[in-house]
Amino acid sequence: NVSLSGDYNMDSDNTVLGASVAGIDLGLVSAGSALTYDVDAETFGYEGVATAMGITAYLNGDDTDALQNIGGGYEVDVNGATFTAGANYNIDTEDFAPTAGISFNF
Repeated sequence: NVSLSGDYNMDSDNTVLGASVAGIDLGLVSAGSALTYDVDAETFGYEGVATAMGITAYLNGDDTDALQNIGGGYEVDVNGATFTAGANYNIDTEDFAPTAGISFNF
């Protein structure tokens, strides 16, 4: 899947352009990435994602700081309920942020 996007903020007159590729099948792993460009700030941002067996890992950064965040998560469905657990680590600030959740329909 390939997607293109654009955002124009009427208050600040700022434009951001984006592109993403998702669902690249590499056998056991599915991969994807996203790139953005802020026209006014003249900065690039990126994120790379890989998923295998319910585990997703990602990393992201921009043109001034190539590796800002790294993280991952796990998702499992049990009888209609989805359980998630994950964490993000900000390399610059050394902040570690774990997450956990459950969602279900009834």
